[in-house]
Amino acid sequence: MSHPQKLYQILEKAEIQTKIAIEIQDWIVDTIEEKRDKSMTHFEDTKLLPMHLEMRTGFATMRSEMEMRFDSSQKEMDLRFLTLQKEIDARFTSLEKRQDATNFSIRLLGVPIVGATIGGLGVVFLQIYERLVGL
Repeated sequence: MSHPQKLYQILEKAEIQTKIAIEIQDWIVDTIEEKRDKSMTHFEDTKLLPMHLEMRTGFATMRSEMEMRFDSSQKEMDLRFLTLQKEIDARFTSLEKRQDATNFSIRLLGVPIVGATIGGLGVVFLQIYERLVGL
């Protein structure tokens, strides 16, 4: 029975040492937090605060300038894209009208027309087609 008694005493001693180590650790953490809080309150009294504030305002100014530049370039890109899209739409509308006029001329004549005749008749029938569609 003496053997288990020694084991119990060893475990009890280890538990006490663990509790002491935890208390020391908590004290260290509390001390560090307290020192940090004190240093932040004393920060206002030092010469570093004005420099810190100046840096923050400088970064805020730079950030706002970058945002303005990005916004303006984004608007410019959007405007260019819309202009390009309108040009492409206008070209496709013109091509569709020409194709419709050519198809109209081919149906009217009833025979396939090739070469320069399509171009010449296409212009004539384009005007006829536009007048008919406009009615």
